[in-house]
Amino acid sequence: MVKEAAIQRKSDGKIWTGKRHSNVILKIIQEGEELSVSHEFFIQGFVTDDGRFVDRREAFIIAKDCNQLLNPKDPWAEPTLMSEDLY
Repeated sequence: MVKEAAIQRKSDGKIWTGKRHSNVILKIIQEGEELSVSHEFFIQGFVTDDGRFVDRREAFIIAKDCNQLLNPKDPWAEPTLMSEDLY
């Protein structure tokens, strides 16, 4: 089951979490980290209820399998999870 939004730093695997990715970004900035807007240094995703970090695509599959999606996505849309899909 998908628990909450998360961002993982690629260089060392450090993970920050929050309700929405914007909350996580603010947390990272408040800690004094330089946040690149590109995906070169950070990965946006989610953490599961067992603490595992997953990217947006894997999170979508997990949320769908656990019936967590508030509204089904257009079948032609890219299967990526947004926090708005959960709450």
